[in-house]
Amino acid sequence: MVKTSVTGSVPEPSSPSGGQQTVPSELQQILAKALLHPSSSPSTTPTITGITDLSTSQTTRTYNASYKITLSTNTSCVLKISPSLETRVLRYERSILESEADILRLLALLGERKGGELANVTIPEVLSYDDTGNIIDSPYILLSYIPGTRFDSERGRMSSEQVERVERGMGRYLRSLADATSRPDGTGGGFGRATRSAKRYPLWRDAFTALVEAVLSDGEEMLVLLPYQEIRLQVRLWSSALDEVVGPSLAVLDFDDGAVLLAPGSLEMVGAVDFERAGWYDPLLCAACLRPSRAFVEGYGAEALEVGGAKARRLLYSCYYACVKVVSAYCRGTGDCDEMEERKNLMSSLNELANLAGQ
Repeated sequence: MVKTSVTGSVPEPSSPSGGQQTVPSELQQILAKALLHPSSSPSTTPTITGITDLSTSQTTRTYNASYKITLSTNTSCVLKISPSLETRVLRYERSILESEADILRLLALLGERKGGELANVTIPEVLSYDDTGNIIDSPYILLSYIPGTRFDSERGRMSSEQVERVERGMGRYLRSLADATSRPDGTGGGFGRATRSAKRYPLWRDAFTALVEAVLSDGEEMLVLLPYQEIRLQVRLWSSALDEVVGPSLAVLDFDDGAVLLAPGSLEMVGAVDFERAGWYDPLLCAACLRPSRAFVEGYGAEALEVGGAKARRLLYSCYYACVKVVSAYCRGTGDCDEMEERKNLMSSLNELANLAGQ
């Protein structure tokens, strides 16, 4: 067994003078475990011809180390590795790869029942998930690779019509997830994370309060300056709006432009990635639902975004996201979020909630 680094990475590939990468044996073991049929010989396992570190590019949105692995079969896969066991993680980050493995398998079952992919959007296939520590000491997940470019990196070069078409597709896709209220994998009901071991709550107010308390507790432990009392007060004051959510639906918390893959050339939405924080929640907890564009609303359905206490809930969820981003920035020590902008978003949402209560 090899020890992973603080970031959860395997030993870096080396490049001898000849220019060809030397592949760490652990990567080949991970590949063999996922792809080798029990009746096959080890020599039939594809070899690794290239390794690209994605952790500093398109996957800076997560705390995992991430690699694109190119194979001798002219196909690719993506390997995500959790930080080492010695690394401090936030409460919401615990068992995050297990959650992604469980939700992707569940979505695959839902797609099979509907006779194809949900909303014609491709998602990664789980090739392997392992938390035994037999090969490397951190949990890892090996996923199929979906070709495409991320919407957030292309948006600035796209026409308004192209952007609206993708946003409409995002709305349709998230609505297709929200309409999934039964669990084909046979797991029990209730609100909570996707992983089978997660605690489930019969009431959405209790589940959301637990999400908020988790990030606020992390912030308090790290002495992050936040309006803790006001945030907790607003969650209590709007408990009736939270109680309007009577049953859980599938939702992907961090689903935004960075989770959407576009086809080269046509720039149509063809895939979705990064399901680590999916679970059984209020579907409006998806990041894309918080301040949606007109085109997104057209795809999702205006009635679901505005009915009853939906506006108050979306403002509460904006507060939650802002807290997660600020606390995560302190914990990771990275510049992945504009802290001042997130603090402005937090205060703006709290003020809107106060004004809404006075109407």
